[in-house]
Amino acid sequence: MTSATVLARLATGALLLLATGCAGAAGSGAAPDTLRWAMGTAPSSLDIAHGFNDASTTVQFAVLDTMVGLGPDGQVVPRIAASWTHPDPRTYVFTLREGPRFSDGTPVTAEDAAYSLTRHLDPAVTSQAASYVTQVKKVEVTGPRTVKVTLGKPSPTFLATAALAWQIVPRKLAAAHPKDLGSPEVGTLGSGPFKVTKFSLASGVTLERNDLYWGPKPELRRIEIKAIGDAETLRLAISSGEVDGTNDIPASEVRKWSTLPGVTTSFYPANNIAYLSLGVREGPLKDVHARRAVAHALDRGALATLMTNGHGGVADLMLPKPQILALYGDNPPKLRAYPHDVNAAKAELAKSAHPGGFTLTAPYDSGSDDVKALQAIAADLAAIGVKLELQPLPTEQYRQRMFSHQDTPLQLVDLLYGTPDPGEVLPDLVSRASAGPQGFNFSGYGSPETDARLEDLGRYEGADRAAAVTEVLAEVADQVPYVPLYTKEAAVALRKRFTGEFGTWTVDVFSTIRPAAGA
Repeated sequence: MTSATVLARLATGALLLLATGCAGAAGSGAAPDTLRWAMGTAPSSLDIAHGFNDASTTVQFAVLDTMVGLGPDGQVVPRIAASWTHPDPRTYVFTLREGPRFSDGTPVTAEDAAYSLTRHLDPAVTSQAASYVTQVKKVEVTGPRTVKVTLGKPSPTFLATAALAWQIVPRKLAAAHPKDLGSPEVGTLGSGPFKVTKFSLASGVTLERNDLYWGPKPELRRIEIKAIGDAETLRLAISSGEVDGTNDIPASEVRKWSTLPGVTTSFYPANNIAYLSLGVREGPLKDVHARRAVAHALDRGALATLMTNGHGGVADLMLPKPQILALYGDNPPKLRAYPHDVNAAKAELAKSAHPGGFTLTAPYDSGSDDVKALQAIAADLAAIGVKLELQPLPTEQYRQRMFSHQDTPLQLVDLLYGTPDPGEVLPDLVSRASAGPQGFNFSGYGSPETDARLEDLGRYEGADRAAAVTEVLAEVADQVPYVPLYTKEAAVALRKRFTGEFGTWTVDVFSTIRPAAGA
């Protein structure tokens, strides 16, 4: 989250401006350094506190610089902070680099940096990124260019999550707008490589190169962005040359994209996990045997094939594949599993309080391709007497219902994360702090014991940390508040008049894109 894309993707889509009367790059009329970008949904906010989703963070990371960042290998690298020290397990001291300015010319100060972190903990802000910084106890300005962060407990994930959540905004602007910073009415102000010149929920976003940016200047001068909700319309727009690029390619449709003339489609492992969230607080799914019955009923192999088309696979653990590789290498733990087995599913159902079956409602975003997966899931569940009623909702209405944590007994979630550390994911899924409004614990699962395990993760490194993570994953596998479904490869499609480098840890997509030689 951005999210995320949360990342999610929650993982994790957004925008386009169609050029009038164009057919192909040569006749588009667009300047060589103007990129017309398309994604499936519009950003809800240009502030991560209120828009922690793919569409929003794609724009945010081009505009708002962070205190630290992630390099191509997932390692933490300097950004606004030129350096930092770690004098004890709970303390980080950051030294800001000299020179960064917001795009209006105002210097970036230590006060701006400190406030940009602490605001996520302010109840008045109700930040969607709050779960990323719950370990922060105190943030102090200790000098003209130094910020000291004190954690409540040691946390190996702090720097990696700060690379996502610690977007630097002016203190004066953010303090004046705790609820609506990043909205079309208020906007935002950043020190990143681009600046916002237009933001409308109806007509899209326009970015222009920020000539005051302290780092390497992007080769793009202008980016025009607007939403195209229909996947086939988006594909045709790319094919015709009306649009130059997108990173919102449905995994189930990749074959259509891979053969587009004049278009290069690149793939890389996504840091995502698609899963079913099962509401444990009330209704039939309050019974663990009912949840295990659901898990056994699902043909996850067929579902992965349907939704990834060969660019992904079955998810066995409740973590994204890149995080599993970073933590366990090629030896992930073997935990309680639920292979597709109708008889086993019926046996679990017979142990539950609803042996004859039950009915569930599954709301979903009508603008996504989730309906394909949900229809397959409904067919699997019908085989054991569980009826799944699908309820399509407009994108924004679905988001509001999703984050209100009301009347969502079963939902398909696909979250995209930003760091190589499981400490980013697990608090989202099973901490009680994330089970309230704006949190990502959609199942409502949690306990004091689980929270204590999550807090203890910060005390471990290396093999001990892997063992501690395994304990939490084993609990999830046993209690089944979630059913892991599939992981995916991400894809970027670009007209050949542009080129770029993309990877799992690329957050600022636009700065990697440049006009192709001779274009």
